[in-house]
Amino acid sequence: MANLSENVTGWPDPENNHKPHRRGFLKKIAVGIAMVPVFSRLIGQTGNHAGSQPGQRKPFEEMRPGEIQEAIAKGPFAFVPVSPMIEWHSYHLPMGTDGLISEAICRLMAGKLGGVWFRPLSLGLDAWRGDQQKERWGFNAEEKVFGMNFPDVPLSSEYCKVEDLKTAVRNRVEALRGIGVKHLYLLNHHGGEGQIPAIEELGKELTDDDMTVHGLKTYQFNDLTEDEGFYGVGGHAGYSETTWLMAFRPELIDLTQLDPGELSVRDMGILHNKPEIEEKWNPGNVSPLVADRLKQRIIANFSNYISSLI
Repeated sequence: MANLSENVTGWPDPENNHKPHRRGFLKKIAVGIAMVPVFSRLIGQTGNHAGSQPGQRKPFEEMRPGEIQEAIAKGPFAFVPVSPMIEWHSYHLPMGTDGLISEAICRLMAGKLGGVWFRPLSLGLDAWRGDQQKERWGFNAEEKVFGMNFPDVPLSSEYCKVEDLKTAVRNRVEALRGIGVKHLYLLNHHGGEGQIPAIEELGKELTDDDMTVHGLKTYQFNDLTEDEGFYGVGGHAGYSETTWLMAFRPELIDLTQLDPGELSVRDMGILHNKPEIEEKWNPGNVSPLVADRLKQRIIANFSNYISSLI
């Protein structure tokens, strides 16, 4: 997904007291009416899977031993999301956007194919923003910006060091050896500097004769085109990433927190290729129908990937 390698976070600014970003009463009604049919179908599908598939209804840590064994007997898979759960994603998305997306995909995959799924390992890497990035987003060269810790947003993000990420993932993988899991999928939705190669390297390192560990990113399974309504525009918390969360956790989005029209990258903590986000690419304009199409395509392509391996 374009620009997903660029992330955001923010430190409180005592001299800049943000008011909630709202679109007004009529906009709320319009958005709500448009979203109801898709939300109902998405929630209904999730409910149907949850009631019938071992490992779909509950994450691994809530399952009893017999339930775990039954789920792995149905499918020798473990789905482990590895993405941060505390990271600024502007005012309209939850802090845990990356982890919540990867978790939802893991849950749906376990429901479809069997196996077990986990809640996210909340681990995210990032780096200091360079001069070119800061200029692109409207910052002064002397300002210090790490990851999504933008100076004018009210909450900070949580990041870790690569050694911490690798230790936590190794511990999780080792705990799952010898219980019948043949394929373990480390699924990442975070694009911070170093995150993707670290997880890919761990997949290769931790694979042995008894269990293959796959270091994956969610967006490798997205092949939707612009002709199908998907635009990979904007980076962190932007148009495309809002479509992703709408696909998998639509009930957590509040588009009324976004003003209509142009938006400031610096003020909102939404990444783009220039300081001002054009009205066309305001995340408030994302399509629920395209989000639903994205969900179906991701699950289908991930399933085909697994089928090709076994």
